Amino acid sequence: MTISRKKSHKRGFTLAESVIALGILVVLITGFLAVFGPAATAIRKTLSAEDASRLKAALELEMSTLREGRDQQQYASSMGKAFDWIVRSHERGSTVFVYLYRASIVEIRSDGSLAPFPDVDGVAGKDYLIQPMVRRIDDPLLEEDFEALEGRVFFVKMTQLIFDDTGLKISEEVGKIVDPHAEEDDFSNKADEFPEAVILFEAEFYRLPTRSIDYVEGAFDPVDFTRPSFRRNLGVAR
Repeated sequence: MTISRKKSHKRGFTLAESVIALGILVVLITGFLAVFGPAATAIRKTLSAEDASRLKAALELEMSTLREGRDQQQYASSMGKAFDWIVRSHERGSTVFVYLYRASIVEIRSDGSLAPFPDVDGVAGKDYLIQPMVRRIDDPLLEEDFEALEGRVFFVKMTQLIFDDTGLKISEEVGKIVDPHAEEDDFSNKADEFPEAVILFEAEFYRLPTRSIDYVEGAFDPVDFTRPSFRRNLGVAR
């Protein structure tokens, strides 16, 4: 009888104690977020900045390079290639994609680029390299690269930068290359007559919502994208 009475008087947490404990827990979580939240945000921004720099460098290099085969057949110079890519980058049929892919360390393709390495079980540095690449949607090698993608895929819309009384600004003539000091002179189809040694342009990078080549070749339309992930000003020299 005595043992039963003792058990019935065994004490648990009161409502007030539970509320206090919960309050302490909330304070601790809030403090944790206050300390580590900004740090996590800074890390994400740093990674994004690194990605942006890598993509910018890849685009700038490709715009200055006349690749063997297809490029050499289409363009007389790297400046001619840059003109065409900038002028037509807003068109669906000429969209420029920027991405990373797993590249074979032993196989080189006809345009001088490394062949893709589709095997996901390979060892980085031993079997393949992570290679930045820039290709237009009409490039027949784009589909091959998509079989070995690493990370996100971006596409680029490019617009010439020109001068006015306030300094450098984005041209309102999308799809044209003009004299940066005299907009009435249109050089879109006459790269060799362009009066400047460097063409300046703004590149807007948009993140592709999927890495599917079927989407790229089907429903994708650059007109549907209006908010770029980031922007960079670039220049291409003769």
